Amino acid sequence: MKYAMNRIFRLLALTVAAMLMPAAVSAQFVDFGPAPRFVEVDIHLLGGTTGITQNYNKEFTEITEFTASTGAGFGAGAGAVFGLRGWLGLGTEANILFGHNKLNMAVSNDLTSVSNIFIRNRYVYANFPVYMSFRFNIFQGLRWNVDAGIYYSYGLGGKQKQTIYNSTVNAMGQLVPRVETANPGYFNNDQTFINSYRRSDIGLHLTTSLLFGRHFSVGVRSQIGFKNISYNSGLRNPNIHNVNLLAVVGYKF
Repeated sequence: MKYAMNRIFRLLALTVAAMLMPAAVSAQFVDFGPAPRFVEVDIHLLGGTTGITQNYNKEFTEITEFTASTGAGFGAGAGAVFGLRGWLGLGTEANILFGHNKLNMAVSNDLTSVSNIFIRNRYVYANFPVYMSFRFNIFQGLRWNVDAGIYYSYGLGGKQKQTIYNSTVNAMGQLVPRVETANPGYFNNDQTFINSYRRSDIGLHLTTSLLFGRHFSVGVRSQIGFKNISYNSGLRNPNIHNVNLLAVVGYKF
């Protein structure tokens, strides 16, 4: 039985290879000719993780322990790629992106006061990438796209949920716990913890995807912020950058 199954799998593999070989041979991997279409318009869905890079520990010695974690990111948008050559296009998109991230830290100013702080950030960006799209024909009916460029994002809104557990020792040597909560806005708000967040952001945009036929595409993209989005009116300002990793599913018209 095992031998028979192995033969069946080998025959199936050979059959698929035989079916794909003519298409692979006929497809030109790099098409140096004119673009087959002047413009390709698509709609797409985004889903993955969003987060930030930061240097809180370096800037603030009062922070004794710190962890940062990514959160769920999702969105949707539309795009257009203008064909320059068969292998090259110029693309742009307009997206709405919902992001989340978490920050947990322990802060101690002296031996009599310790705070455990839990931050939950959620925000919405309007996101506009502009990129060069490099196109390669794997075989007829399957195209590999590699997009590289920059993006600009503008913060539309968001919230920061703060939960602070503070413990102090009073004059009698007793431990006095206290819990404080707050929900300030995320962008340009002086009530956010340590620093506020600027609305505008700019950074690197990279995408790789596969186009099946003329319509369906599946891929993954990364956006890495160049700009420090943190603002602090004090002498110490942390260095914070957005980082997103998202899967992309699209339909081209």
